[in-house]
Amino acid sequence: MPKSDLAYILLFLIIFALCPFLFQNGYAHLTLIQMGIAVIFAISYNQLLGKAGLLSLGHAVYFGFGGFFSVHLINSISSSVLYIPAILIPFLGGLAGMIMAVLLGSFTTRKGGIMFAMLSFAIAELVLASSTVFGRYYGGSIDRTLIPPFPFTSLQSDLVIFFIILFWVGIALIAARLFNDSPLGQMIYAAGQNPERASFLGYSDHRLKFQAFIFSGFLAGIAGSLFALAYEFVTPEIISLRQSWIILQMVFIGGIGYFWGPPLGAILLTLLFSNLSAYTELWGLYIGIVFLCVVLFSPEGIAGISHQLFKTLSKNNKSHSKRLAMIKTLAIATAAIGLVGLCELTYSLRFGESKNPLLFLNSELMNGVIFGSFLIGGIIVFMKSRQKVTPSDLH
Repeated sequence: MPKSDLAYILLFLIIFALCPFLFQNGYAHLTLIQMGIAVIFAISYNQLLGKAGLLSLGHAVYFGFGGFFSVHLINSISSSVLYIPAILIPFLGGLAGMIMAVLLGSFTTRKGGIMFAMLSFAIAELVLASSTVFGRYYGGSIDRTLIPPFPFTSLQSDLVIFFIILFWVGIALIAARLFNDSPLGQMIYAAGQNPERASFLGYSDHRLKFQAFIFSGFLAGIAGSLFALAYEFVTPEIISLRQSWIILQMVFIGGIGYFWGPPLGAILLTLLFSNLSAYTELWGLYIGIVFLCVVLFSPEGIAGISHQLFKTLSKNNKSHSKRLAMIKTLAIATAAIGLVGLCELTYSLRFGESKNPLLFLNSELMNGVIFGSFLIGGIIVFMKSRQKVTPSDLH
């Protein structure tokens, strides 16, 4: 692994480690815990979609089985049947997710494209339906304070749990980078991009994708185990299709295939899920609009946009390009404010209330005119700025 990649990972972990001390309240700590779990889960999903080209609609199954196994393991530890330190439990949860990936991926990875997506969807439905028969094995509650913690510490504090999660975030980032840079990881990426060419070179497309599936299941199991450790209960809800859809959104919005895209998407959407609901009832609508805009206008996600913007500005010193980039950014922000304002205005007219502070005027007509102008003006400026881009601005 290049030293620059290791430096970026260490910088990310240091910034993440400082956050609990900058935001010293219980809600912020819980949000950071959610972020850490989501980052690992997003990294695992990116190994499938971004590297192997496998669109899984039931990836939460491996996340869930890591959590289910950890619940039973922690209860055995609490009963003094086993003695395992808390920091090692996610590794064993990862093995549980990996075993499920071996069992289910052995035949699902023989297919690709839409067939694999449908198979993953069907398996997720079957596993979720089986919880009605094997309910006692699908989760439960635990008492994490009975687990052997680090010396001189107690697992009663969310801060200790956060640093355990941070440790495994670092392990996941380093493992994913080493795996992607290895010859095996390079061939998996090649098979995901062009399976026919990989087969022509003598490599088995199924075996390569199967190995990526196993590694992805291991990381998903770690995330599920950390979920059980953090929240002290696990239910069949964590293997639902909704959970798989959330992680798909995170990876897609962050940037499929980019190493830092999925962590970025996981952090951004966790912030939105945690904070938007406190300000508006329409938070689900806004997240859907963001996802739709990414799919339509920037399939490479936020990481792709940032990469292209940095590449354009670094290769071209023309002030004209920089002005265009700034104008586009301001136009998008203006249009977004206008759209949010109109949505909140419509909601307030329908239900007579809105938590959004954007509606600061008493007149609905004036609010509508202002936000409508923002939306239309932002769209017009953005379209005009796109027309002004010449080939010399992109090279």
